[in-house]
Amino acid sequence: MHSKVDLLSPWSETEKEVINSLSTDSRSGLSLKDIQKKHEQFGPNLISVKKKASRWILFFKQFKNPVVYILMLASLIAFVLKEYLDAWTILSIVILNSIIGYLQEAKSETSLEALASLTSPKSRVLRNGVTTLIDSKDVYPGDILILEAGDYVAADARIILANQLGSDESILTGESLPVDKNTTTLSKSVPLGERSNMLYASTMISKGSGRAVVTQTGKDTEIGLISQMMETTKPGSTPLQLRLEGVSRRLIFLGIIIVVVIIAIGIFQKTDAVIIIMSALSLSVSAIPEGLPTVVTLALVMAIHRMSTKKALVRKLDAVETLGATDIICTDKTGTLTTGKMKVRESYIYQTQKEHHYNGLAFCNNASLDHGGSGDTTELALLEYMADEKVDIHKLKESGHRLFEWSFESIRKLMSVAVQIEDHCYIYVKGAPESVLSKSLINEDDKKEVYKHINLFSQKGMRVLALAFKEIQNEKVSGLSQEEAEEGLTFVSLVAMADPPRPESSEAIRKCLDAGIRVIMITGDHPKTAEAIAKELNIIDEKRNLVLTGTQMDELSDIELLSQIEKIAVYARVSPSNKLRLVNVLKGLGHVVAMTGDGVNDAPALKASSIGVAMGRGGTEVARQAASIVLTDDNFSSIVDAVEEGRAVNGNIKRSLQYLLSTNLAELLFILGAVIIGWQVPLLPTNILWVNLVTDGLPALALATEKVPYGYLANSSRPSSKSFFNLAFYMELFLVAILITVFCISLYYYSLGRYDLLTSRNIAFSFLVYVVLFRSFASRSETLTFWEMPFNRPHLVAVLLPLLFQLGIQKSDFLMGLFKIKALPLNISLQLILIATIPVTLVELFKIWRRK
Repeated sequence: MHSKVDLLSPWSETEKEVINSLSTDSRSGLSLKDIQKKHEQFGPNLISVKKKASRWILFFKQFKNPVVYILMLASLIAFVLKEYLDAWTILSIVILNSIIGYLQEAKSETSLEALASLTSPKSRVLRNGVTTLIDSKDVYPGDILILEAGDYVAADARIILANQLGSDESILTGESLPVDKNTTTLSKSVPLGERSNMLYASTMISKGSGRAVVTQTGKDTEIGLISQMMETTKPGSTPLQLRLEGVSRRLIFLGIIIVVVIIAIGIFQKTDAVIIIMSALSLSVSAIPEGLPTVVTLALVMAIHRMSTKKALVRKLDAVETLGATDIICTDKTGTLTTGKMKVRESYIYQTQKEHHYNGLAFCNNASLDHGGSGDTTELALLEYMADEKVDIHKLKESGHRLFEWSFESIRKLMSVAVQIEDHCYIYVKGAPESVLSKSLINEDDKKEVYKHINLFSQKGMRVLALAFKEIQNEKVSGLSQEEAEEGLTFVSLVAMADPPRPESSEAIRKCLDAGIRVIMITGDHPKTAEAIAKELNIIDEKRNLVLTGTQMDELSDIELLSQIEKIAVYARVSPSNKLRLVNVLKGLGHVVAMTGDGVNDAPALKASSIGVAMGRGGTEVARQAASIVLTDDNFSSIVDAVEEGRAVNGNIKRSLQYLLSTNLAELLFILGAVIIGWQVPLLPTNILWVNLVTDGLPALALATEKVPYGYLANSSRPSSKSFFNLAFYMELFLVAILITVFCISLYYYSLGRYDLLTSRNIAFSFLVYVVLFRSFASRSETLTFWEMPFNRPHLVAVLLPLLFQLGIQKSDFLMGLFKIKALPLNISLQLILIATIPVTLVELFKIWRRK
């Protein structure tokens, strides 16, 4: 239904040419007959959005996990062998973990189809010569939009009439200042951010009024093109997914080897087939840390809770951990690094014109600070500057009254007012420095001094305004033309404005640099403005000092961009495709990229990045839905706090994984060793599942909730995006596994010589529970011993409860029948508890030795 208008660059055509191309009329708009044809040709002015996955699809997605596949196979084998208790136990664990994963993902999936709802609900259009209020979805190419300050633009449109018209295009271009609009025909090569004769869907009219002819609607608008870019952009796997997939592959490989070894041993020893299968099943289950999905989920959920107190809301669980692996943060400037609010940062008052300086700022101004402030952002900044200077603005304005105003025009770049103050009448003029100076009576030497300050302010990326005045006789005001009012002026002053950095941004960037994280500024602002802020915040340094514009980026091939990319600190005047390309290039180099943004133009890059961070206060809903994390205070320092949480949760998951794998490896070696020796299988699948889920699980969950130590970011290293494992990880893993295996085999050998099989299995089973519980104390830190750390109450409870359960099993005939064991006297249980403290003590002593 939707066909595209054949207007490739309406900004390069005259108003008449555009109107003729669209078969419309600037004075009467579309007719009823035209509207019917347009509806059939273009359809509604809406942006299509993909449907969300159903709840069932979301649930069954949880089963797409290699570890789950192994457990399902183990459950099936147990059913075939009529070991129904084992089969149902394993199956219950799989379903429980899937339900937990589903609930977490369903909670985080809160997409509101924001792209479809972005267009303004109502629009004023000219139809049959009558101004009509219609639904924005019913706007078609050729419609004449009638616009005033505060209106949202329903579609892309070519301006045909502009009365001091200005548009806020920050959500599309990233430009922090409103853009003055006119009807001037431009060249085809003008970039989007500089198309002063165009208006774009979902931007807002910030001032003035005008008319524009709609050129593109729906998916063909600039925002529509971005939405299509988002649909074709697929988020890559997160570092956490990559690492857990690596663990799963190793476990599957290990499981296959185990089955082959057991079958070979069974055939060699001529063992009964049922015993061979049960032994293989026990070993396969022992190799799998069933509690790992739950542990990872809880670690992330706790981190999400902590991050919410630090102004960061997480929409996707794995986003927390991904932040920890981030080594590049591509950040927006306006509102994230800066306050997002114009402020007078410097001024220059010529000679002794201080009184006229403040008079000009007050009277040549239509804004107000009352009721939170209203009016043009530039004029508000001038009033706030006066308030900071302790000027009583109300008293000053009451001292005189305006007689007449010559409004600002983009052609002459001036605004002027006539003011009566007591017995005197003054003309005050405010505008672009070159325009004000051209109409001022000032000698060449003084003019050079003024231009020296203008250049100095401009080099710092600031916007400069000039003030001038002249005194006239009261009777001459009436009938005074604008040209006569703005000639023969006395130059007064300069004010330089900019969007200043947030006070906390500098410290946050320093933290990033200390932690090995590179910060890149990406903005729609002017290169000079971006460069000035980047230098002030130390984003630009000796190593990375290049500023690249979007146009320059388009001229570079991928190879040329790669050759310079490590030196580029700032990207200015960028388009959505520029941002997307940069993210893909950086990810292609192996970087984990966090991208911040607030506008529709940021959405594709937010979605494609390793971790998208959107602004919650000043951002658009589209950006928030494309991102994984939303900052409620739009503050860069909150990103840094989130990165610290990400690294901390990575450490928690790593230690929990180390704990689970070391104990599971010990179980595996114990069972494998017993089978090789020729003993009866010491642990059955139900025994192993009890150890893994009730004893391993609870302490592992407690380890996952360890709080972030003070200064953790500076003292931590960025985790690998490919593996949890390093030399220290392997050293402790095998040390613990071998220690526990030696103790288990020794106790089982001792027991088989003194007791029957069921009692011997209970001794091995109970000892393994106790030693696993105590081993968790050594897993709280990679470097510190448990007696050097403060108590973690959840961890103490997680150790005490399973220990009491294990002792309670000895008093329950039902549970002993469930686990196929025989009861132990209390004195033997206490002896086993005492022996179980030896391995953890040896591990902690090894830490001290390794530190030294």
